Amino acid sequence: MSSVRQVFLDKYRDNIEKGCYDDRDLERIKTDDFLLELYCRHQPKAKVEEVASLIHESLKWRMEYQINDLSDDTFDDKMWEQRAIFFHNTDKDGHKVLITQVKLHRKGDSHYLLTVKKFFAWHIEKAFQENPGEPLMLLFDMDGAGLANLDMDFIRFCINCFKSNYPCILGLMLVYEMPWIFNAAWKIIKTWLSPEAVQKIKFVDKGTIQEFISRDKLMEQMGGTDKFHSSYTASGTMFCEPDTVTNSKISPDGASSSRKVKISEPSSLLRSYSSDSFKEGSRLPLALSSLEKKFHNKDNCFQTRLLSIRPADELCFQLDENVKEIYSTISLSNTLTNPIAYKVKTTSPEKFRVRPSGGVVRPGSPVTVNVHIQPGFENKIQSDKFLVRAMEVTDESKDVAELWKTVQRESIMEHRLRCIINSEPVCSRPANDITTLTEKVEVLQSAVSRIERRQQHVILLQLVFLLVVILAIVSDYWQSLSAPQDHKSKYCPAQ
Repeated sequence: MSSVRQVFLDKYRDNIEKGCYDDRDLERIKTDDFLLELYCRHQPKAKVEEVASLIHESLKWRMEYQINDLSDDTFDDKMWEQRAIFFHNTDKDGHKVLITQVKLHRKGDSHYLLTVKKFFAWHIEKAFQENPGEPLMLLFDMDGAGLANLDMDFIRFCINCFKSNYPCILGLMLVYEMPWIFNAAWKIIKTWLSPEAVQKIKFVDKGTIQEFISRDKLMEQMGGTDKFHSSYTASGTMFCEPDTVTNSKISPDGASSSRKVKISEPSSLLRSYSSDSFKEGSRLPLALSSLEKKFHNKDNCFQTRLLSIRPADELCFQLDENVKEIYSTISLSNTLTNPIAYKVKTTSPEKFRVRPSGGVVRPGSPVTVNVHIQPGFENKIQSDKFLVRAMEVTDESKDVAELWKTVQRESIMEHRLRCIINSEPVCSRPANDITTLTEKVEVLQSAVSRIERRQQHVILLQLVFLLVVILAIVSDYWQSLSAPQDHKSKYCPAQ
């Protein structure tokens, strides 16, 4: 080990000085004897210089893909929930099984391919960190895969992960139900492998896979009794942020200090039907639609440890052809004493406008998230969903965006809402009753107008009469002042 370490440091001194390696990896090479031992065991017949070259290639690869900076939160929900790559159960030797479902892979998108490579490497990295040198089994599930899923670049990447970058970690590689159309591709892949690596690859089907994985730890679709389903179901939906909100330090009012989004005043769902339907202060219809009844129902609330979310599981939009803009609301209330950071994601960000899509909910200060349907998508949201994510903020001095990147996945609360369209009329009265009521209201308004006009006439007459009285009093007063005054009375007292 000392020889390998010294040869590596001497041979690649220029690379070290130029910063071609991650300092964290370089420090492990300098101090971790067990890691060097794994590299030596990985190629037992190699010379010291060859092992040093292997370490060089491994460290360059780790720097290129920034392995040390990856975390669970690096990848979006689709990567986790689609289950194209995931650990599940162990083989008969007790080794963890990493399953890759080839049919869920798509080729041709370079950005997507880079993300998938990092996602695959992150799974191996975590297993290697937990138990360095502990072998794992790689299971390529090729059932249902076709030529559209065959990506030689990704396969080469997977092979190099075990061949050069993670020494002694590959136990066996099982290829399950490989279609015959991949035989030509296998002949090419075989040339990339050493004879020892070829011996570790086993082609299995539903009848032979139980030689390596016991039946109780094998999924039902592979002939086992484990009811775990790895298919891409509705629960495994890709959620994206409908709009980007840059969070900075938490301001006293709970909003972002770098960008504050003006939120419209919380109001009744009736105002979502039409901004011109009701005037301020006017009476509401006597009958509520089922949408409103459900929204205002106190039981329509999902309680979690961090947030109280209303509605509970269905985000309902009232469909009305006379409405210019249709929207619904999500109400978030803090159930703790610390601030709660939240994000709202959707499966179709192009269909919705969400304000605000992220922020902080403080104790005693509920937040209303307004979800607007973009024009043209009013009848195309039945299969869409929303995801509310929340985490507790214990240190308010830290940047919220950074907290989302560093928080453990287990500390994040998630709750899903499915979108539904309600086409029931706002008022549930029959059409003829509505017409009759409208006519009566019009008659009443006309009568009120006549009464108001008469009242104005009466008030005007009263003012004229009052003015006449005042003028008469003033005139009499001035006349009394201008008339001559006699000092003797015309009448004399009786003698």
